[in-house]
Amino acid sequence: MTDYCSESDLIAIRPSILELGVTDWDAQITEAGNIIDRAIEVRWYRRIAEENRIDWRTTQFDRDLLKSATSQLTRLGCYKTLELCFMYLMKHRADDAFEKERDMFSKLYKEELQEVLLAGLDYDWDDDDLDSDEISVPRVRRLMRA
Repeated sequence: MTDYCSESDLIAIRPSILELGVTDWDAQITEAGNIIDRAIEVRWYRRIAEENRIDWRTTQFDRDLLKSATSQLTRLGCYKTLELCFMYLMKHRADDAFEKERDMFSKLYKEELQEVLLAGLDYDWDDDDLDSDEISVPRVRRLMRA
């Protein structure tokens, strides 16, 4: 299972993230991936699976079938990971600067997740390389009066 982001992606956003007394952020990167997987499964995968006549209860979401994760989800992974990093660094007092960083990345994560889910994801439903009908195209639904 590949991660949604790497430490070099984090450094691109927060250049000093490895200079804060923590040798690596692997645990936070992994945890962020698990949180993102859960959000995608609940808020996107189940609905789209049903539209593709796939039972999401028996066919579990598989991160490795996301075919454009690098372009579609790296920023999302960075924001969630940085939120978790700054939560880890927070002290237990009211004037903690890391709390502001955590709050900012939490907000950015929520906004980015909303945009990603609205745009849709490229998901290889049959695990045989991405077909044109598996590339996400947002569908407009309209209510019609009878």
